[in-house]
Amino acid sequence: MDIIRRNTDYALRAAVELAGRFGGEPVSTKEIADRQKIPYQLACKLMQRLHKAGIVKSTMGPSGGFILCKNPSKITVRRLVEIIQGPVRLNNCKLCRLSRCCTISPELTRLQGKINEFLDGLTLKQLADTNGAKKPAKSKRGGSKK
Repeated sequence: MDIIRRNTDYALRAAVELAGRFGGEPVSTKEIADRQKIPYQLACKLMQRLHKAGIVKSTMGPSGGFILCKNPSKITVRRLVEIIQGPVRLNNCKLCRLSRCCTISPELTRLQGKINEFLDGLTLKQLADTNGAKKPAKSKRGGSKK
């Protein structure tokens, strides 16, 4: 079982790419996909989901693409994970008939709290800074493919 699924990993990498370029020009989905080794069609779908959730803004035209809607220091990894795959849950103890007398449930609840706390405390800015994300040199782009 993967806690962070592949699509979520791709979405995080795309968002970190944009975080490293925050305040700059829009970036095409094609460029994000190429730089982050994400299948282009999947990158398109992920960017649409991030757009719908208000994480990114899109612009059309030859210089169009995507930019982050807010400062990457204000966007948590937990928020992105939940947009793409829903909440990260170790277990759903509330559905279990043994939940009232279970000795494991309190520890799983504690661990869940630590995971949530960690994901809430980790931002796109931190990931971009840690990974040395840098704005690439300006390149000539033909048409914009979003």
